[in-house]
Amino acid sequence: MIFLDTNVLIAASVVGHPHHEACSRRVSLSERSEVACAAHSMAECYSNLTRAGKGYGIPPLSAIEIVKSFSSSFMLVSLTAHETMQAIRDAAERGIAGPPLYDALLLACARKVQARAIYTNDVSDFRRIAPDLASRIREP
Repeated sequence: MIFLDTNVLIAASVVGHPHHEACSRRVSLSERSEVACAAHSMAECYSNLTRAGKGYGIPPLSAIEIVKSFSSSFMLVSLTAHETMQAIRDAAERGIAGPPLYDALLLACARKVQARAIYTNDVSDFRRIAPDLASRIREP
């Protein structure tokens, strides 16, 4: 099982994105039954794709089609309430504060499916947040 970070999904969806080619290739080359991403990544992907200004300004109906294609192609992983609280406690114990918590939650989803590879465009942040997974974290 491989795990895709939200930023890989976004880059694969936006032709002008600097990481589009690599992320699009990673998404298309992956055996669909062997790919997972966080269920929350669907909301995050939609939000970023449709946001004007710092986002990509994709119309909502186009963005939902992109998100639907991901959700029907990949295993969506959710954390239970208990797993979420455990991931937050673990992050607190490691001194992780602020927005990196969201990456810690994504990494908890990757752990849950025992991902053999975790693809992200934020390798250094992911490795800092989850040093135990460092050897599995890579760029697309």
